[in-house]
Amino acid sequence: MKINLFHYSLYDFANSAFVTIIITFIFSNYFVSSIVQNNVNGQAYWGWTISISGFLVAMSGPFLGAIADKKNINSFILKISTLACIIFTILLWFSKPETKYIFFTLFIICIANYFYELSSIFYNSILINTSNKKKLGFASGISFALGYFGGVIALLITINFIIQSDYLKNFGESINYRASVIFVALWFLIFSLPLLNSIKIEKKNKKKESLNLRKLLWNQGLTKISKFLLARLLYGDGLNTIFVMGGIFAVSIFQLNLKELLFMSILMNMAAVIGAWLGGYFNDHFNCKNTILVSLVFLILFLILIILTKTKLYFFIFAALLGFFIGPIQSASRVMISRIIGREDQNKAFGLFATSGKLTSFLGPALVGSATLIFESQRIGFSTVLLLLISGLIILYKTDGLK
Repeated sequence: MKINLFHYSLYDFANSAFVTIIITFIFSNYFVSSIVQNNVNGQAYWGWTISISGFLVAMSGPFLGAIADKKNINSFILKISTLACIIFTILLWFSKPETKYIFFTLFIICIANYFYELSSIFYNSILINTSNKKKLGFASGISFALGYFGGVIALLITINFIIQSDYLKNFGESINYRASVIFVALWFLIFSLPLLNSIKIEKKNKKKESLNLRKLLWNQGLTKISKFLLARLLYGDGLNTIFVMGGIFAVSIFQLNLKELLFMSILMNMAAVIGAWLGGYFNDHFNCKNTILVSLVFLILFLILIILTKTKLYFFIFAALLGFFIGPIQSASRVMISRIIGREDQNKAFGLFATSGKLTSFLGPALVGSATLIFESQRIGFSTVLLLLISGLIILYKTDGLK
């Protein structure tokens, strides 16, 4: 099944609005400030909820992937999970700025994020159909770059035409934030349609034997796939925690207003666009492992500087550099799996890939949330992300046989 790279990349362009607006920047801060009405508690509740949804993905992803490989229902699950995420996103419209809506909002966020992550498994598994293996780095880098760019455009539209809309404010201050979820749902639906309409069920190649989950992970010892997934489990959880908690941390610590929040998001996303594009080049001309290792070293460095800095100027500079190195890590990790796993095992492999990013996804946000409450310091809480990134770096460095 050959997939048009532009259609594939448009899906990244589509789903980035959900992460950027709902999970990271706009709705998350609305939840903290207007629904919970307490920065510390709000950050903790949000982190724990994303952890629960990640754990559910980790438990179900590999098995659904194995079923998809066996039954050839990849496209069906991708379509259903995408539509489910869109529907639950719309339901956030009913999250009013009152504390009695805390549980309702967290429940809907948990389910919506679950289906977002589930759709990502089956989206990533078809990357191999966009290009030959030697050029997968380019394909992955381009789609990630377009995804980051889509996040910027969606955020600009949301802030300038929805959040700051004087007309909507006539119906109440919260209407602007609640209307943003309707925009995200429509954005996701419209730009995902080209891919969803083009993918079809394809007959399996009966000549090749599909590996079971055990053989992928264990062959007289841990396989190189297992070791990579363990490393990715740790640094992926670190990245996920940055995405989930980063917006709340930035607003609370540096007192960013809407314009500054927009500027930070644009800065990080545009840096990530460049990073993902260049990362694709390095993936194809060097190798995925080196691309990830180098990017992790710089990511750790700039995260430390962000935690220590006390001025907005330096925060913006370090945040941009952080965004630049996030792109190559995500892109190269996806390419690594696509290259070393056969076509007939892509769904189960990316199910495991999702598990490696979500099995301990409760750990990162929970560490940040718990450390924040214990030390009553968001800086100390956020610094726990470094433990995950450094651990993943060490394991990946010591794993042989990866390219």
